[in-house]
Parts: sequence; structure tokens; C-alpha cells
Amino acid sequence: MRVRLMLAASVLTLSAVPSMLNAQVAKICQKVSGTSTETIIPQEAVPNDPFGRVLGMFTGNFAGANNAALTAFLATPPIFSPGAPAPSQTITVRHAFVTSPGDVVTTLGKAIFNPAPATFPGQSTGVNSACPGTPCVVENPQILDVTGGTGKWAGATGQLRTVGIGNLDLPHGQGTFIFVVTGEVCLPAGSTSATSVGNEQASAPVTPAEAFQLAASKRNK
Repeated sequence: MRVRLMLAASVLTLSAVPSMLNAQVAKICQKVSGTSTETIIPQEAVPNDPFGRVLGMFTGNFAGANNAALTAFLATPPIFSPGAPAPSQTITVRHAFVTSPGDVVTTLGKAIFNPAPATFPGQSTGVNSACPGTPCVVENPQILDVTGGTGKWAGATGQLRTVGIGNLDLPHGQGTFIFVVTGEVCLPAGSTSATSVGNEQASAPVTPAEAFQLAASKRNK
């Protein structure tokens, strides 16, 4: 009889494990959709960032916030991919998105610098890129895993995915980027900020065509 009771108790305990795990990982998530622009900061202004730092602004819907200031730096040296059929070279990048005073989302991610083939206006002849030794355009996709945050974003998880282009002049320490950003930021269901985040409505996503039109307008100014 005692053995039966012990077995029954074990079965009940095991059956409760999935519910306990579900309670532990329950999250409330909010979509991220918009564009971001970034500018390389001169090296003399950030001497402690040997591989470079950028400052920028996100516009759209960052988990309920219309705008977010951002800063990022390369945690590994910049590597430019040689192009197909060679494999792409990944670099590590850290971001911080500030949605309001004291509220920061942090990410750790991977990025690729693919030099884009240039073409003379009105011609179909491609020009080989000499990036990074000369000014060049790069494709810069990124996958950013949310590692946490402060303020309302304490305990945040999720992932951001960006597709962008960069106009670089690294010999002079200059460059700008524009990205289309999608993804989501999640908070533990029991956190005090989770309800407000979950109730926010996501704005319409920005298409790549709209992002490139924005980039073109900025270059023409």
C-alpha cells in the first residue's frame, strides 16, 4: 500500500512539472517594427571602443514606444565578407536601445558586412568594391538577441532582426547606416511592466522599399 501511495505521489509530481515550467517561462511579448539610422562616432570621441561605436535613432514601434535612441559597438574587429562562394564572416555587436529615461533594452548579436557591387550611373558595368580601403557601400544584416534591460525592461528577452545598408568611409572614420527592423521584445508575465507592454498595439511594418526611399532622401539632402 505504501509503495502504491509513493508511486501515485510521484506521478502527480511529474504531471505537475510541465505546468510549473510553463508558469516559469510565461511571457508577454510586443512586436518591434520600424527603421533605424546610425552614424559612426569619430574614434577620438570613443577611445575605449577600439572597433568603433555608433549612435542612432529608431522610429516606428519599439514594443509600444514610438522612438528609441540607440548606441552600439563592435565587440570583435570588423571583417568584410569576400563574397560568394566564400562563407560570410560574422562579427559580434552589442546594442542598447533607450525607450525613455531609465528604460533600456540590451542586445547581443551577429552582423555581416557584405561589400555591395557598385555600378556607374547609367551603365551596367559593375565596379569591384575596394572596401574598406576606399569609400564603399555594404549590406549589413544583423540578428540581435535581447539579453535583458533596465527599468520597465528588466528581465527582457526576444530577438530583433535588421536588414540594412551602410555608406562607409572608414579611411576617414565616417559612415552612416539605415536599417529595417523587425522582431519582438518579451517580458516575464509576472513583471509589473508586462501588462502595459502586452496591451500596446503594433504599428504597420515598414517595407524595405520604404526604407530605401528614406535612405535615398537622406543622401540627397
